[in-house]
Amino acid sequence: MTPAPEAGRTLVLIHGWGFSRTVWEPVVAALDGVPVVLAELPGHGDGPNGERLADVHEAARMLRGQLPAGMGEPVWVGWSLGGLVALAAAAQWLGPQRLALICATPRFTAGPGWTCALDAATLAAFGEELERDRAALQRRFVARCAQGGDAPAGLRRRLLALMARHPASEAGLRAGLQALASADLRAVWTGLDIPIAAWLADDDPLVPWGVAAGLAAMRPDARLRVVSGGHVSWLEDPAGLAGFLREVMA
Repeated sequence: MTPAPEAGRTLVLIHGWGFSRTVWEPVVAALDGVPVVLAELPGHGDGPNGERLADVHEAARMLRGQLPAGMGEPVWVGWSLGGLVALAAAAQWLGPQRLALICATPRFTAGPGWTCALDAATLAAFGEELERDRAALQRRFVARCAQGGDAPAGLRRRLLALMARHPASEAGLRAGLQALASADLRAVWTGLDIPIAAWLADDDPLVPWGVAAGLAAMRPDARLRVVSGGHVSWLEDPAGLAGFLREVMA
């Protein structure tokens, strides 16, 4: 039986690059009444000031302005780029809190002591393509997101439709790629004295499954789950992710 979430805790769901809060709708439905705040990244959906997303700490400060007055204990939940903002928000929050990364990592680019990540040239190529042909970049990006899915062709169409439903601004997309290329919040993951968790996928080309070993080495107490699928594995199994988030809340 999935444990019931404890009263006073609220999930703060933070979407990824190029999308909006609407990407979480299937998960919210599966959560069936669990308190949720759907955050919007700068320059995405209804979020203004896209250029401020380049600094995930600034984006986290803006996100905190979207929280309801008198909010109790947040459970920060970040998918992909949203995971970096979730970590930054947790670093700023002074009260009780929890954190869950969803197909996300504290550092998206490879470097010394962190080989389980993307080559920096990959994100640089994304940035160059954004300037040349945004539509082509979005098609290539959703193809990577859909890799490893049960029905990747249908998943690609679904993701493109979600992007088109609430298009991100050029400034938001550009700044988001800068954040992915430069942010390193491994020290936050290591240093937070709170319950933390991560949901990862074994065929994710954007967050390689080796990240699980890196996260576990830094925080042996973290609740980790590695599932079959790719970067949007949770979108194909919203009930599974909802159950995981209930466990994190409880």
